[in-house]
Amino acid sequence: MATESKTARWKLVVGYTAFAVVAFILCLLLTFPYDAVRTRLVTEAAAHGLAVRIGGLRPGLSGVTATNVRVSKPPTPLGSDAVAALARGESGGLGPDELGEALVFDSVALRPSVFPPGVVMKLHGMGGTVDIHVGGLSGTSLNVDVDGVQASGGNLPKYTGVDMEGTLNAKLALQAPGTMMRGQPVDWSQATGTVALDTQGLTIKGGTAAIPMGGGPAMPMTLPRMVLGELKGDVQFDKGLGTVRDLNLKSEDLEGAGTGTVKLGRRLEYSELALDVRLKFEQAFQQRLGPLALAVNMLPQDRDNPGWRGGRLSGMVSSPRFGPKR
Repeated sequence: MATESKTARWKLVVGYTAFAVVAFILCLLLTFPYDAVRTRLVTEAAAHGLAVRIGGLRPGLSGVTATNVRVSKPPTPLGSDAVAALARGESGGLGPDELGEALVFDSVALRPSVFPPGVVMKLHGMGGTVDIHVGGLSGTSLNVDVDGVQASGGNLPKYTGVDMEGTLNAKLALQAPGTMMRGQPVDWSQATGTVALDTQGLTIKGGTAAIPMGGGPAMPMTLPRMVLGELKGDVQFDKGLGTVRDLNLKSEDLEGAGTGTVKLGRRLEYSELALDVRLKFEQAFQQRLGPLALAVNMLPQDRDNPGWRGGRLSGMVSSPRFGPKR
């Protein structure tokens, strides 16, 4: 009898525990403030010039996960009616012309972090992942890790207008004055840290791209098949001024190398480029360039490196310009 009574009590404890867990999960699913979370995410994104559309939301024990997330950069700021429509999960009759072409992520998981205090995001899409951690007490740190994103994944070719394949990896680690957690503006123009880029097997198979040649506006050009191979970059930042320590491109079609600086802006998209670029094109590749050959011939020969041509990449990250090296 004692054994049977002990077993019965054990079963009773397990039963109550299982019931409590199920009840908690059901309560969380039924009472979770989905609308409030969606509204907050959409309005915060709109304040930073982005349009976010969320297909679905589900809670977790430590955060929330959004599914079928589309992020785009509207050509003009969204009005209050458009933001309200997106917050309700509607498009408001707006299409790519008003919202911009979107990057699509299968899921975006958000959760708070304790040390340092901030927010952690994990994005799944385009065959890879993007991990973002932003926060801090005495300043704001931003860490981004792009791992295994496929250039042909998801709608990335449609977003860029270029049909590509290959693997994209990158790491960014910046520390800037100003604390978001205390409501202070973050001054990225004084940030310190590193940015590293590593691509593998990158190939452009076709498409159209706006080539920013010279001082004029970018001109749309049809791209030929182009094997870019491996692109590796390393930029070190100190108080907002970044120095290129390594920037190299090598493939069977061309080789490239770059030096120079990147000056961070208060908003990262306004960072200024000042890069000297050297390019060497294989003869067989030059013969299939088509109209792009005119742009290549505009670049002067590098005096110190016969067979190489020199160019200058300037302007802002959001609107770069590429022209002959002076």
